[in-house]
Amino acid sequence: GGQFKREVMVDGQSHLLLIREEGGAPDAKFASWADAVIFVFSLENESSFEEVTQLHALLSGYRGASEVALALVGTQGELGTWELPHGDGDGDSPCLTPLLPPDKISSSNPRVIEDARAQALCGDMKRCLYYETCATYGLNVDR
Repeated sequence: GGQFKREVMVDGQSHLLLIREEGGAPDAKFASWADAVIFVFSLENESSFEEVTQLHALLSGYRGASEVALALVGTQGELGTWELPHGDGDGDSPCLTPLLPPDKISSSNPRVIEDARAQALCGDMKRCLYYETCATYGLNVDR
């Protein structure tokens, strides 16, 4: 996993986001400092959706559902890795580029996770927002 930071403006105020990419199951240390968690799964991959459910259950074992803000993101294109090609000019903030194959939902590679299932999981998670992304069409890429 990596650690990144980004400054964002919310309601006219500057906030510094400290982002930590985690691979694998959350542990007690992770759960103790996380204020928010973004779970990402592939819309074409049942096992990635099931893994999100398991990871959320593990996180919930360390902290109550109302203590951590959650986002669930369904992405078109199999989940890939991230590359770190260069900084963004400030000397210490990396610029991330997702390495995803072209969006793959088609008649030969159908969508497996329907919107209703993802929305239901998000509802079960409590305090959760659901976004579906598509890099090809720019759907929710900047959210």
